[in-house]
Amino acid sequence: MSANTFPAQIEPFKWAEQGFTWSGQLPLSRFVRIAREAVGSIDNQLINIDCKLSMDAYHRIVWMDGHMDTKVPMECQRCLEPVEMPLVLDFHIALVDDESLIERLDEDADFIVLGESESSTKGDYDTPASINLLALLEDELLLLMPLSPKHDACEHKHQPTIQNVVEEKRDNPFDVLAGLKGKLNS
Repeated sequence: MSANTFPAQIEPFKWAEQGFTWSGQLPLSRFVRIAREAVGSIDNQLINIDCKLSMDAYHRIVWMDGHMDTKVPMECQRCLEPVEMPLVLDFHIALVDDESLIERLDEDADFIVLGESESSTKGDYDTPASINLLALLEDELLLLMPLSPKHDACEHKHQPTIQNVVEEKRDNPFDVLAGLKGKLNS
């Protein structure tokens, strides 16, 4: 499938039964919330995605497995210059339509209860008819984005250097007290 055929909306249970897989690249600009955090041009920036849906043996839990990676240009919080932040994620997420199924998952398993988000719509049997796959993948990448992106090593443009601090020798407020002490001792 090409980027044009990437399914934004899917029916997880139906697609998992059919063994849905998708592998390809999407423009970073399709991930609107991530694009808002980017600085500079992102026109040529791509996100590599491998995604697969499968069903558990009881046909009650859909597993979404895959890998995503990209680099997002963000503003370094030290020097205020662009820094490319790598976002790499291997995911294994349970999609459940009933909270009682969460008990069957491993304690550290990631899960999403379908029907709780605005991106899902209900079908005839009160199970999610479709979910926004693009928004779901974007949510997972947003969790990886640093709150304070920064280079491994860079010079702070807005912080005075040691030389400037030494040159700006200030008056010591205790010099006045030292002068008074000298007058009292005389």
